[in-house]
Amino acid sequence: MKKILFIILMATCTISISAQKKNVIIDVSHDVDTIYTYVNPNIFNLYKDIVETQMGANLIINKDKELNEALLSEADLLVILSPLNRERVTTKRDLTSVERKDIVNYVQNGGRLILFMDEEHRVDMKAFGGNDIVVPFGMEYGIDLPPKPNAGATTVKSEVIQNEYELSYSGSRSITGGTPISRMNSDAAPVHGAYVKLDSNGKIAAFGETMTGLMMGGVEATFPNGMKVVWKGKDDATFMKELMEWMLK
Repeated sequence: MKKILFIILMATCTISISAQKKNVIIDVSHDVDTIYTYVNPNIFNLYKDIVETQMGANLIINKDKELNEALLSEADLLVILSPLNRERVTTKRDLTSVERKDIVNYVQNGGRLILFMDEEHRVDMKAFGGNDIVVPFGMEYGIDLPPKPNAGATTVKSEVIQNEYELSYSGSRSITGGTPISRMNSDAAPVHGAYVKLDSNGKIAAFGETMTGLMMGGVEATFPNGMKVVWKGKDDATFMKELMEWMLK
């Protein structure tokens, strides 16, 4: 009898632990998913390994659903990867009015959001609606910064990240407000990413480029002229893991 009760207890504990798993939604619904695998063929496998194997959470890759209240109610963390192709001739779209409103409400009510917003030549920020998401939280995207090809970025020690990490960076738009998470490697050290934590326990982190979110550090790229480059950012994956873990606390 004791053995049976023990088995039932263990089964109940297993079900309870499974039910407590966090849901991480990686959103690529605003561009074709192949454009993300083109710049990093391993991107979705990396997220699966980090979120499911290392963090013990559930990974949901959203390729086509609107980020509305119903979908966001399933998310403990939402990660939006910026479109990478300004001239999208597919059915993919900018943030809808529903998405803009519901994402802001989601964060204000305790949701967690990481937003990667790329440079203007890759995404029309005004049309896409990046500032509609971050301005309510005291941050703002601006114009593209002077290009710094493969300059890399470095984390800023904060409650979010305790270690100094090398991140990908090869150009971004400006971002103001919030508390810096990372800065570009340069004399002026423009902000690369920043965060805000709300009294409601909501959290938002915003970045002015998407390379780090694509974990492109170490990935080799070949340009049309035949020139090859290996992107800086050896710590992208470690950084993303620690950032997502902090978001879920």
